[in-house]
Formats: sequence, structure tokens, C-alpha cells
Amino acid sequence: MVRAAAKNYNDVAVITSIDQYDELLNQLDKNKGSTTLEFRKKLSLNAFSETAYYDSLIANYFNKITNNYFPQKKIFHTNLIERLRYGENPHQKSAIYSYNNSLKLKKLNGKQLSYNNFNDIYAALTLSKSLPKETGVVIVKHSNPCGVSIIKNKIKCYQSALACDPISAFGGIVSCNFKINRELALELNKIFLEVIIANKFDKDAIKILKKKKNLRLIDASDFSFKEEFNINSFANAILLQNEDKIKFKPIDFKIVSKTKPNKEQMQNLIFAFNVCRYVKSNAIVLAHDKSIVGIGSGQPSRVDSCRIAINKMKKFKNPSENIVAASDAFFPFIDGIEMLVQSGVSAIIQPSGSINDKDIIKYANQTDTILVFSKTRHFRH
Repeated sequence: MVRAAAKNYNDVAVITSIDQYDELLNQLDKNKGSTTLEFRKKLSLNAFSETAYYDSLIANYFNKITNNYFPQKKIFHTNLIERLRYGENPHQKSAIYSYNNSLKLKKLNGKQLSYNNFNDIYAALTLSKSLPKETGVVIVKHSNPCGVSIIKNKIKCYQSALACDPISAFGGIVSCNFKINRELALELNKIFLEVIIANKFDKDAIKILKKKKNLRLIDASDFSFKEEFNINSFANAILLQNEDKIKFKPIDFKIVSKTKPNKEQMQNLIFAFNVCRYVKSNAIVLAHDKSIVGIGSGQPSRVDSCRIAINKMKKFKNPSENIVAASDAFFPFIDGIEMLVQSGVSAIIQPSGSINDKDIIKYANQTDTILVFSKTRHFRH
């Protein structure tokens, strides 16, 4: 009936929402019990949008229950959440949509969130939600992690994440995978941050953090990742792929070196490798004692990513032993691993797959370096 009424907009005004009542009454008052054609066109547009949305829900439901992930016609159903001030830059238009009627993100304080804020928030939450429950701090700048820790003590966890790269963290986003208390709030307020995300804030924490009126506070306790696909659009094309959500376990990896990792080393290798897949490729991540100590991201050359990660580590934290390294893809030559070992790295995890894997294993054995093959690659572009 709604669709039929919308088709006949020349003579019919079709109402599909209570939000349209006031405008309808104004039209009737102004036009002696009638409505204008322009108003009826607008109502018709809204009606067709509603019926199309409803039909898309049904089509996507059947696609899901029949495991038809890539149907001949792919339909997206989303609701406008907010029109943003601008996009990535001031000359670009922007808005945010959701598959639901809300984002499950509760803003408790601060200015309107920008396009870049949302981009960084989702980058931070993607990594945060992959960490052990109620554990971990992630710091993000320009959608790249610049500090991560899973130390159980909240203050030490944040301090360790910040120490990875305190310069990049300035003006960044902090995501805490737990409830923020008064003590941590005082620590967070010591530097300039754009956004703080947490699984709730206690009353004292909110009072302290609200002293900075522009600081955005986001309660993400109800947030979860349910959509199976991420979307990239280019001109008239859309690229779809399912999310990289593999859960890593020691049994999944192959230890190829003569020197074997102990339990603590293996835990740090898995932690580093998990963080590495959320860093822009080519990605190298260095870890020590449940914290990231160096990140090299977004370089066309893997050797350059190694060099950046090492330089960051030496500049800020510079641990002297038990450093592990993770690479999102294989090392094509010995040079990258050689650079890591010479900087003090004692254990490395990488996917394998290079024609030079045998030479890399040989070098690891010559230097008593632990080498683990993950067997899965984790590019992020």
C-alpha cells in the first residue's frame, strides 16, 4: 500500500513517519486542506526509501541464512546517524551511517565527533576488542596504533602504552578495554588527547576528564563488531572482504628454529603478531613484557619498517633483552631479520612463504634467534 501510494504522488500524500506530522499539518493549513506537489514528491521519496530499506533487510536475511555472501545484487541497508561538519578535509562532505539505528557509542562529553575521529575510534576499537577481555590500552593516531599494552594494572598499562611513542600519542585517541577510574583519569589528563574510549567511566573519572570541555569521552561498553564485511569504495566499484578475525593459538604456529620459545616468549610473540595485523602494511611490531615498544608502519619497503620500529624503540623504551618482533608478511630476504637481530631482537614471528625461507631459517639458527612461522599473512592497506 505504501509503495502504491508513493507511485501516485500527483494525487496522494503518503505518510511513513510521525516526524512528518507537523510538516503535513502546516501544509494543510497553508493550502486550504491540500498539499503541494513538491511536498508530495518529498513524501514519495521517503516512502520508497522505507520500502526499499525493508526489502533489503529481507533480501540480506536470506543471503545470510543461505551463506550467499556475494550475491548477484548486493544491497546495503543503513540509517543516517549524523551529518558531519566535513570529511577527511574541510572541502569534503561527510556523514556517518549505521546498519542499526545507533552506533552503540555513547558520547559523554566534548565537541562533535569528526570524520577523522570516527575513523580513529573504529581503528582503536578494532584492536581493543581483539585483546583479552577487560584488559589492554590502545593508543591510535591517524588510524595507526602508536602504543599498546596488556599489563593488568590499569595505570601501568596506560603508562606503558604511552611510553611506546609519546610524541605520536599527543592529540591521539586512547581506548581502554576496561572501566576508567579516578586514578587513571588523572593520568590521562596530563596530555592533550582528542578522544578517550572506555568500557564505562566511574563518576569521579568523568568529573576529572570533563574539566577539558572539548575532550570527547566515549562509553563503548555496549559496542561490538557484528558486521562480517568491511567495505572500500572506488568510483563506481565496491570492494568487499570479510574481517580479519582469526584467533591466534600457539598450536597454529610452526617453530622452525633450533632455539624454542618459552611460554612467556610465545605469549609476547602472539601479542605482537595480533597487534601487527592492525598496523598499516608493511608492518613491523616490537614487543617486550606485554607491551609494544616499537612500531614501523605503512612503508613500501619492509626493511624501512624494521628501521622505523627499531628507531622508535631505541628513542623511547629501549629494553635490553627479551624483545620479540612480528611482521605482517614474509621477509623476502635476510636483511630485515638481520637488522632486527642486530638491534637486540631474540624472537621473530612471520608468515613465511618467501623463496628465501631456508636462508632465513639458517640465519636464525646461526644467531640463536627464535623463528616462528604463523602460516597466515595479515596485510592491512
